[in-house]
Amino acid sequence: MALVSPISQYKLDSGQGLSDTWWKTGRVTTKVTGAQTGGSFSQVESIDRRGTATPLHSHHNEEESFYVLEGDVAVLVDGDWLDLSAGDFALIARGTPHAYVVRSERARMLVTFSPSGFEQAFTALGVPVGDSVEPPIETVIPSPEEMVAAFAPYGCEILGPPPALDA
Repeated sequence: MALVSPISQYKLDSGQGLSDTWWKTGRVTTKVTGAQTGGSFSQVESIDRRGTATPLHSHHNEEESFYVLEGDVAVLVDGDWLDLSAGDFALIARGTPHAYVVRSERARMLVTFSPSGFEQAFTALGVPVGDSVEPPIETVIPSPEEMVAAFAPYGCEILGPPPALDA
């Protein structure tokens, strides 16, 4: 990815985003992309319901961080569990297997990718929110085979199934 000069300032009003999609884990709102940061990072807000989880995966191109705004999330990192609550932060190095599962009724997180690029997966593969209500999760969960193929172009390798809520 060719880096471009970042813009000198950038602001979104509360509740706004560059894109807003329904995703397998809930609602993902892109707050900033590489276009605003010169490719150095991107950030999304993720709002997930209880029991939703990402598959075990690894990013080959970027670090990923989680800052929990609301709720409780358990993050499986290279075989170890990190329990995160509102105000907690975790950083996952590129190449490290990880996944998360929401343990509270709802969780809201800021997820940052550095460098940018992976945020494009959410807009490319998600279902635009528009004025729609949240669709049944079954309609936005691709099969494991589809996920492997869909994430590969973004440098993300699916390594296993999502962790269970009771793990």
